[in-house]
Amino acid sequence: MSKRLAKLLALVLSVALLLSVPGLVGCGGEGEVSATNKIKIGWLWDFTGRASLGVTQMYQGLVDYLRMTAEENPVPGAEIEMLTFDTKSDAARVPEGYVWLKGRGAVMLSAAPQDTELLKPRAVADNLPFYSTSTMQAMIAEGDWLVNMYGSPDAQLDIITQYIKDNWPSYPTKPKIGIVSLIGIPFYTAQRDYLEKVMAANPDKFEYVGAQMAPTTTTVWAVEINKLKACDYIIVVLSGSPLASFITESRQRGYTGEFVGLQEGLIGYWSLIKATVSLQVLDGALCTSYWQWWNDSGSFVDEVKEYVQKYHSAADAEKIMLTSGPFTGWIYGMMLVDSLRRAAAAVGAENVTGDDLFQALKETKMTVQGFKYAWEITPNVNCLLRGVKMMQFSAAQGNFVTISDYVIPSLLAG
Repeated sequence: MSKRLAKLLALVLSVALLLSVPGLVGCGGEGEVSATNKIKIGWLWDFTGRASLGVTQMYQGLVDYLRMTAEENPVPGAEIEMLTFDTKSDAARVPEGYVWLKGRGAVMLSAAPQDTELLKPRAVADNLPFYSTSTMQAMIAEGDWLVNMYGSPDAQLDIITQYIKDNWPSYPTKPKIGIVSLIGIPFYTAQRDYLEKVMAANPDKFEYVGAQMAPTTTTVWAVEINKLKACDYIIVVLSGSPLASFITESRQRGYTGEFVGLQEGLIGYWSLIKATVSLQVLDGALCTSYWQWWNDSGSFVDEVKEYVQKYHSAADAEKIMLTSGPFTGWIYGMMLVDSLRRAAAAVGAENVTGDDLFQALKETKMTVQGFKYAWEITPNVNCLLRGVKMMQFSAAQGNFVTISDYVIPSLLAG
């Protein structure tokens, strides 16, 4: 082959390869390759710090859903691209992460509840909307810049305290209730404050033992938590290793009270707890949830299981299916993609902006098998998921089992 012919063939192959790369725009005319409109979503979360186990599993669920969409039912002409910044559970990194994500073209952000609240002034000034997962009750009515995927922990506390009232067998002797949590995290201190309001409003129903607040670096529990030994119910508002170590150490010290967790805790970090805590220790533990669990039936749970097993090794899938994180990420992705489809249908996929996506997100109304209530925002309650159910851990079954149907807490009943 001559050198001239070799160069010509190389040039033809180079052009062919360039034209085959998605997103490159041709020179016009018939056969033009259209650019895909990429909608960048920024995730400003802890990926390596105290809360990282729950966060990474949640994020992986979202990534799996977006992969499934891209492979099986893409939005023609539009694509969601995720950008991440690791806060390491360090509040000082949050403003830096906001600037970094904004500078790289993110048109919508997601962050931990306390970080979302911290960034509100900047977000409003920059017209940069947030699509949050969990939230704080103080932000429930926000709608101009924020959409909450599900309701606040305060609403879960309402369901928990009502359940205790309805099922306490020994009145007029009142159940003793205490709470253990971490200092300096607004998301946690707000839950303590709300619980104390509930206790004060129901002096004939509860005996409040008090709150024990520990530093965020706590892994070994000091003697000051001994006052919780008297509790009939210990509400555990913790994450990561402090959560697992408290459960183990309190039983070692003879605490007999039932552990009570919220979705963000017991099932959010279930893989960590199961790996380090005896199942018998957890027998009878109560937990709230805004969505289903792995032993529930129906198309939603079946779909999440299918793609966890499809996209991950058998060993990894087994670990993944020990946490609520994949459900959180999957639902987040379902709502995001559904909103993108509606926005693209309204303005054209090539024209969708962050504002278009945000407006569509606020107009979400989805009915999903296994969930009692539609996923939608209602007047004065800016949360797409509002129904809360109760679960209880059974050592005999080795898993959480549902013990109540979904109920909309009064805080979310607007």
